[in-house]
Amino acid sequence: MSPEALLAMRDPLGAPIHPAVLQVLLVVTYVLHIFFVTAAVGSLFLGLYGLRRPEENWRRLAQVAVRLSVQATGLGITMGIAPLLFVQVIYDPAWYTATTLMGLWTVLFIPVVALAYLLLYVLYLRGNVAGVGYLSLALLLLAGFTMHSLANAGLYPSRFLEWYAPGGVVDTGGTRFLGYDLPRFAALLFGQAALSLGVMLHLFAWYFRRREDVPADFLAFVERLGQGALRLGGVLFAGFGLLWALTQGRELGFAVLIALVALGVGGLFYLHAARATKEGALGTLGLYLGALLLVGVVREALRAGVWGRLGYSVWAYPFVWDWGSILYFVVTAVAAVPVIVYLAQVLYASGNRPQGEDPSPRVERFGDLGVKLLVGWFLFYFALGIYVTLRSL
Repeated sequence: MSPEALLAMRDPLGAPIHPAVLQVLLVVTYVLHIFFVTAAVGSLFLGLYGLRRPEENWRRLAQVAVRLSVQATGLGITMGIAPLLFVQVIYDPAWYTATTLMGLWTVLFIPVVALAYLLLYVLYLRGNVAGVGYLSLALLLLAGFTMHSLANAGLYPSRFLEWYAPGGVVDTGGTRFLGYDLPRFAALLFGQAALSLGVMLHLFAWYFRRREDVPADFLAFVERLGQGALRLGGVLFAGFGLLWALTQGRELGFAVLIALVALGVGGLFYLHAARATKEGALGTLGLYLGALLLVGVVREALRAGVWGRLGYSVWAYPFVWDWGSILYFVVTAVAAVPVIVYLAQVLYASGNRPQGEDPSPRVERFGDLGVKLLVGWFLFYFALGIYVTLRSL
């Protein structure tokens, strides 16, 4: 496909803000999305394995892991909306072409995720129907592979016409997976699933370390498993990452970059596993989020580099300052952050003791501020809607 054709496929209205801002937000929100998605997959693996074990610690942890998988799946779905929207805005020729070429899987993605989520709840509520859990896991992996293929197909604009009309015959079935790279999929899902699980296990042990009703031997068991998961994740990420570098990385000219990141991240967490403790769980979390940010930057560099060779630059994407959208985004962020911080503090306080603990007066004042900001957000939302409606009459 010619550079002119790719540029012509851009939205004629342009972006509502400078595209560099959207590019940064794309990487940042991807980090949150992939953390919860991989945590869901890793915890479900652990939960299904634990349900088969007779030991009390394994049975107890299996219940925790299944519940974590339910919550992480919901958060992963929610957090996935933002990077998807940013991709649609600044990489619309890649995204919409890929979703059209794989139309069947694009349409099935939401039903597949919804069914997997429903089955997860069945497993969580019943606890003794492992077959439901395996089916849910299979559906989650299918959804992950679908999204991987959609994103990866966008790295091959030169093949768009070939995929649309193989052998000169138009194929409108949309039934084929296109552009996928299995080593990349394995590194970014299975490698990161083990790492995310290790981080979450350490956070769990850290959160309950002061609870008298949680046995110390159980927390030590969780901590050891967390160290093992970090070690396993380091090996998987480095191994599959090298294969990713030798396949897609070599093909697209990014072999050295991908290999260095794979070995660096994998080796870092393999060595860190021996020193990781529940007391240092927040440090491990910060280290992991930094690693995910690095991986997100590599993914974006890969995409920007491929499209840049064809004369498509995100920074040259046309844009018009849409102050209404910008103001709405800023006000939403200002209103949401205090509420999220307040809820996090309440959850932390409630877990310190079996009977819970009332938040401090400072936290309560923070919650009052959050409620007032939410009320102000609703008033702003309706006022902006009424203004735009009247202006359009």
